[in-house]
Amino acid sequence: MFVKKNHKLFILTVFVSAHVVNDFYVTVLPAFLPALSDEFNLDYGELGILSLTFTLLSGVLQPIFGHRADRYGQRRLIVSVGFLAGAVGFVAMAAAPSFWFLIAVSLLCGLGGASYHPQATAFIVSRYPDDRGRMLGIHGWGGSVGHFLAPAAVTISVAAFSWRFSMLVIALPLALMALFLRFSLEESEPSSSVTLTGVMTKELIRVAVAFGLLSVVMRSFLTFAVKMLVDEGWTGQGAGLALSSVLLVGTLAQPIGGRIYDRIGGRTVFMYAIVGTILSVACFAVSNGAMSLVAIALISLFGFSLFPVSLAYASQLAGPKQTGAAVGAVFGVSGLMSALAQPVVGTLAEQMGSIRAALSWLIVVALAAFPIAFTLPKNRE
Repeated sequence: MFVKKNHKLFILTVFVSAHVVNDFYVTVLPAFLPALSDEFNLDYGELGILSLTFTLLSGVLQPIFGHRADRYGQRRLIVSVGFLAGAVGFVAMAAAPSFWFLIAVSLLCGLGGASYHPQATAFIVSRYPDDRGRMLGIHGWGGSVGHFLAPAAVTISVAAFSWRFSMLVIALPLALMALFLRFSLEESEPSSSVTLTGVMTKELIRVAVAFGLLSVVMRSFLTFAVKMLVDEGWTGQGAGLALSSVLLVGTLAQPIGGRIYDRIGGRTVFMYAIVGTILSVACFAVSNGAMSLVAIALISLFGFSLFPVSLAYASQLAGPKQTGAAVGAVFGVSGLMSALAQPVVGTLAEQMGSIRAALSWLIVVALAAFPIAFTLPKNRE
């Protein structure tokens, strides 16, 4: 017997699959950075600017897209068009004749990324309102699989063919997923009374900023890890495989984080994740070789554990009619913070003469999240 389109198991399966594809492209840029650096003679500061533009629109537009989907019942439309926009962005990047053209068209990739998490979360929590943490953790598992696959797949493809050909090839799954979502989902119902300003409560903003600070730390390490290892003498394939191995921890972190949220609430998960991140960055700062990769893996473990927690927090603080806007606000703020941090970290690396030294200073960012976590709602209610 076929499962109906609106059945909760069908919806969960669809979005776990879509999350694999979506988050593959979140981690795909770091794997391209060594090749792009060689092609256009880029330093760490310029690579940071590219990382900024690659995710900029995702940070800015997520609340807007989430609210529009809530208000006008356009979840299926927005998430489908988002995947298609991402595919167009990668095709355009593959044809880039210059660094600044690459910067301009990379914005399309961010436009695609802006459409996903608010809509996916709203679809899932509408079917699992009493088990949202665990189900968002399972959904997050799909994203972590995508994170894990991207660095190794891309660096091997670039070595075998070229970065331009690889970008063309990886655009295809995005286009196919756009079609799949368009014809497999039913459109959501509109809620004309909701407003974007109404969802921006103090509690939601605190969740967004705390999550954003931890995201700055994790995203900076993941963005520059492959280039750092290549500069230290690794091959591109070896560096990509190393980052993929590091990202494997996310397949455990997200389901566990979501499950813990259901049991003890988000504030406790945040506190443990922040302490763990601080200790892991400190370990990275005083280590090298394999031990520093272990430290990056732990930073990823704690960072990924907060993804389903932040989604569940946002959906419960806002209520069922404004889930898209709330998730968009949390992921938008955190995404914008992470994007803006990359040129700063890259420039700091150039000034200090070491990307390792620049990344070590991110312990200050992790420390800044600690007092904010104390102000989060004590339980998920």
